[in-house]
Amino acid sequence: MALTESWGIPVVELAGPLLVGFLLHWGLFGTLTIQLYLYYEAFPADPLFHKCLVYTLYALELVQTILITHDAFALFAFGFGDPEGLMTIHLAWLTIPVMSGLVALISQSFYSYRLWVLSDSPAMPVLIVVVALASSVGAFLVGALSHIAGNIPIRHSKANAVASGIWLGGAALADILIAVSLTFYLWKTDSRFRQTRALISRLIRITIETGSLTAVVALVNAAMIYAFPGKPYFFTAGAVVPKLYSNTILAVLNSRFRIVGGRGDSSQGMFSLESHIHTGTVRTGIPTQVAITREVYSSSDKDDGFSVELKDGSEPCR
Repeated sequence: MALTESWGIPVVELAGPLLVGFLLHWGLFGTLTIQLYLYYEAFPADPLFHKCLVYTLYALELVQTILITHDAFALFAFGFGDPEGLMTIHLAWLTIPVMSGLVALISQSFYSYRLWVLSDSPAMPVLIVVVALASSVGAFLVGALSHIAGNIPIRHSKANAVASGIWLGGAALADILIAVSLTFYLWKTDSRFRQTRALISRLIRITIETGSLTAVVALVNAAMIYAFPGKPYFFTAGAVVPKLYSNTILAVLNSRFRIVGGRGDSSQGMFSLESHIHTGTVRTGIPTQVAITREVYSSSDKDDGFSVELKDGSEPCR
């Protein structure tokens, strides 16, 4: 088995995690692009706040994908056959900790705002934002330390270990707090309408699934850093963290529409949107009906399309 000359680490243990991380990253970016298209088509009248959030996250993810592709080309094209190059940090100091911390902060702040609207209390949202800020600071420190070192063994340093713990531990804690709090307040929201109860159940399920996923990946990333210092095993999980946050945001926003007549659809008399697939000037395919549902809330000073009071009916309510 080939070893790097300076570090004595099998090449497969260096190249393997990097390659898997690159592949997962590109796959999730494709998923994010599809979700963005669905959002663009389904919700042209969404609040400006939501549109700015979605397009800002996508712009950040696009930049990260470009930079990660640059690193992949540097490692496996320009640096092909050079095991020593696999230990070089390249732009991973920016694409992994720094951009992960930034995207996580934006996403967790969005969930905190939704929690504030649901609970009408600033206590838990403020706590989550504070934890998210601390996590982001830790991520930025990890990025700075990695950039200064220029190679993977920075993971051995005590300063990096502490900063990594703040970054990933804080991210996991914020995600858990968000999932538990949103689930609690959604569960408290009662309704005598079957359709509204189904909507609440779906929101609870999505909240638990997305929050658990991002928290678990953050903890796996931390485990790789502490269990395998000096090896790039952390890269596999780290490369997908920002994409998971952005995908979960769009999954939550896109959960407001469903395909009429699809699996699990039991709605009656819902508003539907008929769309056709076009290729040039030729119309192809069978018309597809997509039901657009809205989470509607009454609030005197906070109206972004999300709040506490869910109302049934096919007509938008304000």
